[in-house]
Amino acid sequence: MNMKLIAIVAASLLPSYAGAGPIDLKQDLGGLDVTVTLAPRDNPDAMRIDNHTPKTISCSARFTGADENRTVKVTVEPGKSGTIRVPHKRGGMTRTGELKCREKAPDPK
Repeated sequence: MNMKLIAIVAASLLPSYAGAGPIDLKQDLGGLDVTVTLAPRDNPDAMRIDNHTPKTISCSARFTGADENRTVKVTVEPGKSGTIRVPHKRGGMTRTGELKCREKAPDPK
């Protein structure tokens, strides 16, 4: 078989094996009116946080895998959205994450 053809076939199969897999996300939204959407749903690489409250919120996320022991934070203004990148694990294994959102404390003056 031609080596070029083998390389093309192998490259076309790579995305199906390189997927990160689903995520088991625990959410503590602090009673706030917040919507969390994973995109894409079955193999997320991003988490969209929609703030439906009249207050600014602060969210932090921790994940197992490549970015373990690293906390990612985002501040979301009222009526706006924020995005957090979801790290990938090799082999399509299930990932775990924890998301916490709270009303942002006012800046000290």
